[in-house]
Order: sequence, then structure tokens, then C-alpha cells
Amino acid sequence: MVKHIDQCSVLVVDDDEITRLMLIAVLSDICHCEAAGNAQEAFNFLAVHPVDLIVLDIQMPDMSGLEFCEKVRANNNFVKIPILFITSSVERNIQEACWIAGGNDFVKKPVISNTLKQRAENLLKSKIVADSMFQTGYDDPLTGMKTEHYLMQEVSGHLQYCQFNNQPFSMLLIKIAGIHDINEHQGFHQGNKAIQAVGRVIESQVNMPLAKCCRISGATFAISLPNIVEQQGLAFAGKVNEAMGHYLFSSGTKLPLTIRFKSSIASCDGNTGYNMDELMGQCHASLAANPIGSYLKPGKAG
Repeated sequence: MVKHIDQCSVLVVDDDEITRLMLIAVLSDICHCEAAGNAQEAFNFLAVHPVDLIVLDIQMPDMSGLEFCEKVRANNNFVKIPILFITSSVERNIQEACWIAGGNDFVKKPVISNTLKQRAENLLKSKIVADSMFQTGYDDPLTGMKTEHYLMQEVSGHLQYCQFNNQPFSMLLIKIAGIHDINEHQGFHQGNKAIQAVGRVIESQVNMPLAKCCRISGATFAISLPNIVEQQGLAFAGKVNEAMGHYLFSSGTKLPLTIRFKSSIASCDGNTGYNMDELMGQCHASLAANPIGSYLKPGKAG
């Protein structure tokens, strides 16, 4: 679903409280607003809250708006957030400095309310369109689950949130081996139906807050487990294994008894600083070290 402008979030960064309140009062007519009094407060907010636009005073103590903008553009997590500068001068050298730092537009002081709203609205509309196009690859047409693209782009934010708050985070990779045999002997249509069935069973077990189940490829699924340590993640993998066994041996299943269950887990805490690529790399390496997997056994209903 495409986001509307009134659902967007704008972060106003200005060290002057009166100016900050004035900017928020104007922009609150079109969107949700948050505030930061300096660059460090802004970085702390961005680390845990997604925003759609940053309205930034060019002159601030400790770190100027230009320096802050450069640091935002150097961070892959924030690089796509448009930045609207508030400046007391629009001389050529100031304009050039804004563009070089990575700004998208600017408004001159004293701020005219309609000008600020129109320019903020234009930037928000552009971001909504860009986000909509970017997220087209987020949904897997076969299972309705999220894709690896979603995992790497969006779930990475959950990992960063856990690290920022010194909380554990685990990634669980599950592969159901043997789907290839279904494709070969019964056709891809039956193989796809088997993947859909497997996906439903796995997803039915994912009920922890913020946990996400994504289909990576074939019958390989990645499950993010925020605030879950490795031992808890292994217990959860056992629960999924049992649910798969129950489904496999229940009446009406179309899955062959020869399918096998493989899983791997990678965990970190707030001190390790792993990114999603590193965690997924550990999971894939561990999965590759177990080429056969284990045959499923009759399990209890989950």
C-alpha cells in the first residue's frame, strides 16, 4: 500500500527552540513531526526511528548542518532520506555548499509557511514514489512471504535497533531438502505447491514480536528473531521441525516422506556489531556444512 503524505514522518533539526517549534507548527499541517536540538540528538533518533524527510538548520553549534548532512549521506541506512536546509543566506557559495553536502532543497529565513510546506511536500511525494518502486520486490508471489530483498533492506533495521539497545538478535535459516525430487518426478506445479505448504507451516510458528519470515530461494526460509539468544533460537528451530513432522505425517499431505529438515542459526548481541550480510553468511556456511539434513519424524500439532 502506498503511503500518504499525512503518514510521513519529518525530523526537524534546529538548535533554536523557537525556530524549531515554528517549523513543527507549519509542517504539522501536512505530516507527523519529530524534533532534535542538535546533530547528536538527531543521529540518536535516526538510529531507532525511520523518517521520510529531515528539515535541517544549516548553522548549529558543535556540528553544522552541512557536516551533519555529509554524515547522513555517508551512512547507507540514511542515505535515501531527503534533506531540506533552512538557511539565512541563499548566496551562490551557500547554495553550492548545500548541494555538495547532499541537500535536496533549501528554504531561506525568514521562513514563509507556504513555501516551506510546498517544498517539504514535493520532497515527500518524491520519496513516496521512490519507496514504492523500491519495495516492489519485497513480496514473494509464490508464498506471499517477504523476500530476501526485504530481509536485507528492512529487517536490517531491526538488527541495528537491537544492537543500539544492547539486545540479542538471531537469524535462523531453514531449508527443506527434497523439493527438487518433487519437481523432477511430479512437475514444477507440484513442487511449487509443496513450497507453499512448507511456507505456511513455518510461518504459523513465527509469533514472536517483530520476528519476520522471508523466503530466500526455493524451499529456503530465513527467520529474524529480535531479542532472542542462540539457545532460544535453537529451541524455536526444534519447534518448527516438530510442526513440519506433524504436517508431513498428517492425512492429506502431498509431501514425500523423503524430504529433510536443515537449519542453521547465527546470533549476536549489542557488542558484536555484526551486520545482516555477516549473519546470513554465517547461516549459509553452517547450512552448507550439513548437506544431508535430518529426516522428519511424526510431531505434535503446533
